[in-house]
Amino acid sequence: MQEVQHQHEFTTPSLTLTRNATLQMAIVLAVVAVALWAVFFANYPPVHDAFHELRHSLYVIPCH
Repeated sequence: MQEVQHQHEFTTPSLTLTRNATLQMAIVLAVVAVALWAVFFANYPPVHDAFHELRHSLYVIPCH
């Protein structure tokens, strides 16, 4: 009898990239950095007022 081996390849390049832990950490850090940047540099009054004291306490981000 003849044995037939089937090799199914279900991974795509994007699926393989998302399995890489280093890449996943880099993506998370980038998303967090963008979120923090949006909060710290927001000019929308409710967001600005909520983070006003934090902005001043960091001594890095002047707001006025």
